[in-house]
Amino acid sequence: MGRILEGAFGLIRERFAAVAVWTGIYLVGNLVILLATQQALAAATDSTVAGDPGAIGALAPVYALNLVLALVGLVLYTAAMRAVLRPEAGRMAYLRLGMDELRQLALLILFALIAVILWTIMGFGFGLLSVGVAVGTQSPLFSGLVMFVMGLLVLAVIVFLTIRFSLAFPLTLHRRQFVIGEAWTLSRGHFWTLFGAAFVISVIGLVLVLLVSSFALGSYFSDLMAAAGDPAATEVVAQAQMETAGQFSVMMVVQSIGGALVAGIWVALSGGSIATAARLLVDNEFEDAEDIFG
Repeated sequence: MGRILEGAFGLIRERFAAVAVWTGIYLVGNLVILLATQQALAAATDSTVAGDPGAIGALAPVYALNLVLALVGLVLYTAAMRAVLRPEAGRMAYLRLGMDELRQLALLILFALIAVILWTIMGFGFGLLSVGVAVGTQSPLFSGLVMFVMGLLVLAVIVFLTIRFSLAFPLTLHRRQFVIGEAWTLSRGHFWTLFGAAFVISVIGLVLVLLVSSFALGSYFSDLMAAAGDPAATEVVAQAQMETAGQFSVMMVVQSIGGALVAGIWVALSGGSIATAARLLVDNEFEDAEDIFG
């Protein structure tokens, strides 16, 4: 796990210019979405069109831009993996737009569909079991406990499968063809190592997000706490926050910069860690597996 994390942080250290480019791309996307959101909220809350169903449609471009930014994120994630798996392909900050990215997108859609199907099937099955327990025991407390445990089991299954198949993305990039079965095979016996690395990266990302959010929304949370117990005051605070969210201000720009920094670091750490894990597990295919960035 230490070697995986070393590779992830080494990506930021050794490919700092590329990470800066990825951060800049996210920053531009954040600012574009911020401007679009400001205009959409202004149109949706305009008193002259209040109640007009068409006003809600003004938010459609915002949703479309967020979808585009998500696709851009996939391209950047692929670039982070490429920086580890193909360090010689450093031009244009490892960014490409070709079959590698299309395969990553197809793989993501496939796993997302499988996850939805599994979540639905297991949720339905556990739901029926919970209802049966509730009817049989007539104890709301015990039924709630069973539902909670079942929910944890569903989550555990999803996490297990996610970790076991996570190597499919870097291996597909490395092989230049879809790789699913080998991802399951290579991860056998390495679940806790991969899970531990993913957990550490996730905690780091969560902490960074909380830091940016607390800086941007600190006054909002403090105002909510001050208004606790007073519904009228709470509504005033919420309304003021909505009005602020629709304004292009220095604070919103600072928040966008912070969000872009977090996104750039997250892309480098998440993409770099899983690519490093894949590279270490197929080390015989690289000339120098010990020197990830050599």
